Amino acid sequence: MLRTNALQRARIATSSVFFANGMVLAIWATNIPGMKQALNLSDQQLGLALSAFAAGTMLTLYLAGALVTRLGSHTTLIIGGLLVALVVPFCALAHSVWALTAAIFCLGVTNSLLDVSMNTHGSMIEAARGRPMMSGFHAVFSIGGLAGASTVAGLLSDQLGLLQCLALAGVLMGGVTVLAAGALGNLQPASALPAASRSPFTWPNRTLLCIAGLTFLALFIERTVIDWSSLYLTDVSHASGNIAAFAFGAFSLAMALGRLSGDAIIRRLGVNAVLSASGALGALGLLLVMLVPQPLPCIAGFVLVGLGLANMVPLLYSQASRAYPHAPSLGLAINGTLGYTGFLLAPPIIGLLSASIGLQLAMLLPVLAFVLLMSSHLRKSRQQRRSLQLA
Repeated sequence: MLRTNALQRARIATSSVFFANGMVLAIWATNIPGMKQALNLSDQQLGLALSAFAAGTMLTLYLAGALVTRLGSHTTLIIGGLLVALVVPFCALAHSVWALTAAIFCLGVTNSLLDVSMNTHGSMIEAARGRPMMSGFHAVFSIGGLAGASTVAGLLSDQLGLLQCLALAGVLMGGVTVLAAGALGNLQPASALPAASRSPFTWPNRTLLCIAGLTFLALFIERTVIDWSSLYLTDVSHASGNIAAFAFGAFSLAMALGRLSGDAIIRRLGVNAVLSASGALGALGLLLVMLVPQPLPCIAGFVLVGLGLANMVPLLYSQASRAYPHAPSLGLAINGTLGYTGFLLAPPIIGLLSASIGLQLAMLLPVLAFVLLMSSHLRKSRQQRRSLQLA
């Protein structure tokens, strides 16, 4: 086991990779209009190309978990970071919609490898320190995304071309990965199995299926807000485009702030209390959005949703990593694969509901998801209190 100072270096190094990954993905995302313009794509063609990222992610998550189990999170993280750095610029070099689709698919594959390995490494640092840390890692990722979207990408897009922006993003990812490599530490699960007996395939147990179901709900809500918050303000609240943009910005900022304070709050109140309170806060925010469809109340509601969602996915990831003590990466990969379907299904489901009953009423579905998340962890909190009383 690493000593405290070595664990602190590993934490800083892992946090730097989370930050770089968030920043690189934000730079890539803010240059999507440039990719569309460079190839003169229709919205349908662009949608096809962008769907390849999700396809690459979904197809690789479990393989990434098996690879981390076999090679270790340290080695796989370095490989994943360097591959992301290599692939990002190819999105600017594509000369057809199919070449762009292939490049984006490869980005989804390599980013999935990095995502599983850095979350696995973070979960093992958390286990070694014996204190909540995953919210902090995800907070750094969110801050990297805000930095990439609001500052770096905006400035670079005015002065540099598409290729230069994405090449710089690749250099950033590669540079941070190389600099962090020496400090990551070769962490192992507390009950690691010998390499020869590590199976690349494991069926999800009941605990992990429950965690994945909750992750599905959390990611369903998050994707709903990402896709529909700005549109809600323009179509339902009749706000201007500039005002509507504040909805997603406020949501993202609330997510980052909630994650920054999350570890301290979790240490004080406990996981189940935080998750049940988060569900209640998020449901209250969406009800405010639905019942008072005016611009300022809606923005305030999306802030509450951001605070409610902030620590859900990090905590669920942390729980998933403990579902298989000998192979935390497999727990994360299975949870990611099953839970990520919520991220994929949210757009068509909310779109269908919006077309049939209107966007305002369609928001009832994520409200119900928040209620399910809240009630699940309220029940766990009661069970824990009964256990303590009996003891």
